[in-house]
Amino acid sequence: MDKISTNRVVKIGIVVDDIEKAARYYADLFNVDMPVIKTPDPNAKPDPARYKWYKGEYRNFRIRTAVVNLEPVFIELVEPIDEGSPWSEFKNQHGQGVQFMTFYIDGFQEHINYMQEKGMPALLKEEKGKERYAYFDTAAKLGVTVEFKEIDKT
Repeated sequence: MDKISTNRVVKIGIVVDDIEKAARYYADLFNVDMPVIKTPDPNAKPDPARYKWYKGEYRNFRIRTAVVNLEPVFIELVEPIDEGSPWSEFKNQHGQGVQFMTFYIDGFQEHINYMQEKGMPALLKEEKGKERYAYFDTAAKLGVTVEFKEIDKT
């Protein structure tokens, strides 16, 4: 593999302090419907099957999300709930702001290997049914975290 399989940014991830307020601002600014805010059930017991691999260990952390559809790009608003996640760590270090850019790719493991060879290893990996995604240690070199997402075509 000699390059990333795409050059199309499909999502920009923004960590926010107050997701309701941020979602309203974006909806008003772009004159789009108020995005659905997804909030995990606070009474749900941790499900080990939903743990995410992060910095070498499996962790369970929760976030609230809202997707503002501005096709061909989506803005994903992220409000961290739990400490110890990439989103809470970003917020603690930088406050609100753009944390990641997402590229859809083909060949998940090949891309993980490619980024490792470039000195930017995976920080977070998760598989969700027909989807898998990974965040990479790219902020120091690229100024933003890169996320790859692969969706099965079948």
